[in-house]
Amino acid sequence: MTRSRMQTTQAPRGMTLLETMVAAALATFVLAAAAALLMAGGRVVHNTEHVGDSHDHARLAGEALLSAVRQAGAGMSEGLWVVSGGVPQRINPVFGGDGAGSGLLAATTTGNVPGTDGTDDLWLVVPDREYLGRDCAPGAAMTVVKPGTGTLQVNCVGTPSTAPGANAMLVASNMKSAALLTQATVTSNPPTATVSYLESGVPGFSNAPHKGGFQRGDLVYAARLLHFFIAKNPTTNRKALMRAEGIPATDAAGRPFMDMGDPLVVQDFVEDFQVAFGVDAATTGDPAQYVFQNGLSPEYTPGLRSVRISVVATGRTPRRDTRNQAVLAEDLPIAVENHTPPATATPDGYFRSLFQRRAELPNLASARL
Repeated sequence: MTRSRMQTTQAPRGMTLLETMVAAALATFVLAAAAALLMAGGRVVHNTEHVGDSHDHARLAGEALLSAVRQAGAGMSEGLWVVSGGVPQRINPVFGGDGAGSGLLAATTTGNVPGTDGTDDLWLVVPDREYLGRDCAPGAAMTVVKPGTGTLQVNCVGTPSTAPGANAMLVASNMKSAALLTQATVTSNPPTATVSYLESGVPGFSNAPHKGGFQRGDLVYAARLLHFFIAKNPTTNRKALMRAEGIPATDAAGRPFMDMGDPLVVQDFVEDFQVAFGVDAATTGDPAQYVFQNGLSPEYTPGLRSVRISVVATGRTPRRDTRNQAVLAEDLPIAVENHTPPATATPDGYFRSLFQRRAELPNLASARL
């Protein structure tokens, strides 16, 4: 019985060649489909991240600019007096060049060389944020106690804690007009101190020349000259929003400020920066009636009330198409304000994000003081 059963039991049969080929073909199709889905998913993730990057870069650059704009011009609603070429002149604490302009309206970049790529620039005179919260530190808020045009006598309860930085700037203001001072020293002799500055030898120079000099009660506080512009970041070799500290001097375009030292990168991958200046020429007080212009000369302009900031940024790397190549057809520089890229611009695969906001200049509206 056992022998009979053993004789009728069949040995296991393997796969035929045809079956093996069919299974391999099916596996190949499944793997190819999975790989295609994986690549498509990776491409979608990459392109989504690229667009998100460009949005972030534009927003961060724009918000940094708006933060500085809203601080500019404190105590300078009727202009800022500076010394340029040995002669006092009244200027706007907010002004900037137009990439399509020339002369005083030319955009300037690092090294104070007029720009040629169509982007604008922006100069801001910004007070120290802490100038009302410190006591007699160099450049902090102090009150003039003796009028005149030479060295300033100010109240000073404490003793200056540190030496001023290189090319420290001060503003002396009656909270309407102001004068920009290049600080030399602050010598404390409580309850007063002596502020010496390089412009003290210029006849009649003050925050109100028609009054014959600085007046009792004027505030003296620290300020910075900030210059925003577009230039290449040498680390990435891509354009970025840059910021330089300035000093009173005549630049290549004939303006009263120029860059001091190397600029800092505010935000990488920013390729265009445009500014429009809103002027209430008819003094209506109605923001809807402001007249916007491209570029604003340094010379004092009554009624400057608003700026419109436009920033164009890209992602870090080009987007990819279905063949995993850079997307070329639709990724081109975009037109903003009065800057229109050349029609021959070559697509480069970078998605552009535009940040555009209009900001009022509260410090230049005297009614708010």
